[in-house]
Amino acid sequence: MKTIQSIFNFYLNGSIHVALAVAALVKLTFLKFEILEDNTYVYFSFVGAIVAYNFVKYATISKLYHKRLTKSMTGIKILTGACLIVFVYFAFQVSIDTLMYMIPFISLTVLYTVPVFPNKKNLRSVAGIKIFIIGVTWTGITVLIPILYAEGNLGSDMIIEIIQRFLFIVVIMLPFEIRDLQYDNKELETIPQKIGITRTKVFGSILLVFFLSLTVFKDALSFTEILTTVLITIISLLFLWGTEKKQSEYFCSFWVESIPIMWLFILVLMQSLFG
Repeated sequence: MKTIQSIFNFYLNGSIHVALAVAALVKLTFLKFEILEDNTYVYFSFVGAIVAYNFVKYATISKLYHKRLTKSMTGIKILTGACLIVFVYFAFQVSIDTLMYMIPFISLTVLYTVPVFPNKKNLRSVAGIKIFIIGVTWTGITVLIPILYAEGNLGSDMIIEIIQRFLFIVVIMLPFEIRDLQYDNKELETIPQKIGITRTKVFGSILLVFFLSLTVFKDALSFTEILTTVLITIISLLFLWGTEKKQSEYFCSFWVESIPIMWLFILVLMQSLFG
């Protein structure tokens, strides 16, 4: 039993689960816009997410992860190094344009972690912007770049999808902000720190209303798109309101991070049922 738990913890702490969530959102974009490709960018984003998240989490060890630094750190370093090699391999498989599009988002990830600003600050320590940096980065990697990678231009439906994805990512980050209330410095001025837990949930609910409402403005609107968006809105809402300051160890790190994977599963299921 301990062996299974150790493997599961390594799966979470090594950022494999969150990387699957990133890859799921990339695949979701390709399926939504019926983009046929060989999954190279999906694999590219998966290994890139492992490298990026492990860099952010472990480059400067936070209180949140300090308790988890056990023998698994060696395995995480090996995993990250192997994924970096694979990431470089896939970098030669995608176009130069795709790599150029990624530069701003890679730069945000580095600036998020490395203290390059006055008083040795990084972007994560700048008051009030942490959650929005993550939203911009995830949106860029999972929607904007995949569309440009395959299509080369943006239509109105794609712009709506970009806005929706940003709103969705901000909402699913709110449970993490609530969880981290006991760890985050007050100077960060996160949303729960500024307005409290209940108002944070109300704020997230309002964002989900906008997220759902934007669907009706899409030109290529289908029953599958409507039903899928309604279902993932309900799921996100349930997890948002089910979040507490004191929660189980895996509530955010596994269940909330599974929401993008659930979204992909729902879309595939709806497409198979209704075409």
